[in-house]
Amino acid sequence: MGREGWAAAIVGSVGQEWDVERRFRVTEVALAIMWCCASAYLSYFFADCMMSRWLLNYTPPAVVIRLLTTNGLIAYITSWVLYLSGASSDPRLLLPAWISITTTLTFVYHATQNHATIKRETAASLLVVSVASFVSMSSLLMQLHLTRENEPEVPVFVITRKLWDWAVAIFLRMRVADDRIAGGEL
Repeated sequence: MGREGWAAAIVGSVGQEWDVERRFRVTEVALAIMWCCASAYLSYFFADCMMSRWLLNYTPPAVVIRLLTTNGLIAYITSWVLYLSGASSDPRLLLPAWISITTTLTFVYHATQNHATIKRETAASLLVVSVASFVSMSSLLMQLHLTRENEPEVPVFVITRKLWDWAVAIFLRMRVADDRIAGGEL
């Protein structure tokens, strides 16, 4: 996409001001990556549960074929969900697409767990979805708070901003000092 559209809003020039649109897009893409990782984790749990179940009833070659078929089916359905949701052409739609994929995988995992003789990682699968939901909610609420105008300043944000500015100033002074030392040695 080059320097136009969403890519320009995210990766524009480094010195460019982080406006509201750019912050929201970066947050959306970062959250979509987090939900994609949660989906991969749940996909692993699902495949592991099914493989453990299959190993009790089938030979190893039959288990490998079933495992490859299941993983291929998950990959195919995932690509279609991304295509049908429009996320393959517009990254602003990645977040809802990956949330729906993760939710579906969680449902399928728990539906197959009830019939499996081996039960494990059920709490871990719910923890993955819970943590991803909490991080998404917190980051989007923070973005909403930061974009409002005429809001009273929250002390923790003021202190964090001052600490950040102080750390950047120290880093820049150290960098200038290093450049002077390097220039003097030549």
